[in-house]
Amino acid sequence: MRAAAKQRAVAIARALGVLPAFEAVKFVAAAGAAARANRAYLAAHPDFVAPPLWWMHDMYTHASYERYMTSGAATAAAVAKRIEAHIEAKYPRVADWGCGLARVIRHLPENYQRTGFDYNARAIAWCRAHIKGARFETNGAAPPLPAEPGAFDALYALSVFTHLSASGHAAWIAEIERVLRPGGLFIGAFHAAPGAGQLLPGERARFDRGELVVRGGVKEGGRTFTAFQPESWIRVELLKNFDILEGPTPCFGQSLFVARRR
Repeated sequence: MRAAAKQRAVAIARALGVLPAFEAVKFVAAAGAAARANRAYLAAHPDFVAPPLWWMHDMYTHASYERYMTSGAATAAAVAKRIEAHIEAKYPRVADWGCGLARVIRHLPENYQRTGFDYNARAIAWCRAHIKGARFETNGAAPPLPAEPGAFDALYALSVFTHLSASGHAAWIAEIERVLRPGGLFIGAFHAAPGAGQLLPGERARFDRGELVVRGGVKEGGRTFTAFQPESWIRVELLKNFDILEGPTPCFGQSLFVARRR
């Protein structure tokens, strides 16, 4: 009941256009709650360069430096496990599409040829200044990526399609096909198993019919622009030109799919 009530409140805020203001209040609360622990983390890790706190909260829904690092390392290990299981290359060319503040890409193995893409130019500027061993590029809200056809052996997108419109899904999966080499690996995390109360009744009915559910009313690509993708829709529509190798696998609150470009 509590989850459903929260979703109804969010829906009202979205309809009234005040959701960004609610997010600003949440940021202030989160930053205040994490301030003491963040000071201690910085004192214990003098070489750590803190990411911009507002963008960190906007991307990851928290303001904890320690969580940024530990969750990033755990996610990178999960991604690397899939790459090494399905790609035979000594120096694989790996892209992080939607890299944000390099939470994951900074922890990938050093033998990877790493490239991070994001539409947030400020995040990319921060990554270029502070994250070594990887290349960072800004992309637009719509394709193309600044990359040649077949440029990558693997590309992962973690909680990126979860913030796109229906047309955005179609455009970007086609772009991922373009920049992956034949046989290249796509790793994606989706909202394929929403919990009880996470969807409103009408949304749940559409989701259960196998339809893509999109909550708009805010800037596409932002965290509060949310999409839910039924497993059947992912298999039949989104990844129709891929061979699915793994998934759906629970992964940090979402559902992970691993697929090979045909």
